[in-house]
Amino acid sequence: MTRRTRHMLQEQFQHGKMPTEEDFSDLIESMLNMLDEGFDKTPEAGFKVAQLRDGKLMSFYKDINIGNPLWSMGLDKTNDNLNLLDGRNQALLTLSSSTGPDGIHRSAVGIRQNQPQHELDVAGCIASYARVGRQGELAIPADGNWYDITENMTGCQAWEVMAGVGAKDSEGRYALTHAFVMNVFNGNSSIDYHQAYFGNKCSRIELRWVSDDEDKPFEFKLQMRVGCSYGDDVWIKYHMTQLWLDTLMLESDQKPLRQPNPQYDAKGKVKK
Repeated sequence: MTRRTRHMLQEQFQHGKMPTEEDFSDLIESMLNMLDEGFDKTPEAGFKVAQLRDGKLMSFYKDINIGNPLWSMGLDKTNDNLNLLDGRNQALLTLSSSTGPDGIHRSAVGIRQNQPQHELDVAGCIASYARVGRQGELAIPADGNWYDITENMTGCQAWEVMAGVGAKDSEGRYALTHAFVMNVFNGNSSIDYHQAYFGNKCSRIELRWVSDDEDKPFEFKLQMRVGCSYGDDVWIKYHMTQLWLDTLMLESDQKPLRQPNPQYDAKGKVKK
């Protein structure tokens, strides 16, 4: 089809002109056919777009007549992920939504990662002014007593905890705590502190692992307190970030794609 503007087509159909078969063909091809082009619009779904064969859904140009697209969008035919691609046809943003072999439906966003494995999977550097973990859901009064900050857990647990408390009416006492806490089936646990406080030493925030059910020896939970009371109606605020997700080490049975280097034989000698 010859590419023509509306003005060029209008000239062929003016009074006294005799349009040719080619003119009629160009006129028809210049119109949008929803079935052929993969477009539709319904009240339920809104504007519907279908990807044609192995092409793209949309492409964005600075000048449609010159050069390659600056950006494009398309569906990955192998997994139906939606990709936003740059001018080199590299996926910068990927939206994934699928049901795994375990029957669990998962949605994920990938940045330079066209097969995201987590809710947000970034194959690059992240720069931010701040970060916080999940806000603590269990209330912790700053009264000097121990309180649960987790439900009962088991397996291999690793968490980052950030907590703070302050009370102007309690002689100007303040405290911050940053800690890495780990526990493996209620065996040898670990709490690694970084603490800062203003006031006396008992103003500090403390953590401990506890197990309160003898019938469930492999279960445990994390508790928090201040060394001494900050007064009435003062609360410890805290955030938690889980650092290890395979709590039962199920992934240890999965053979990695890359082999270890160096490799050893049955006698412990390096293979050559």
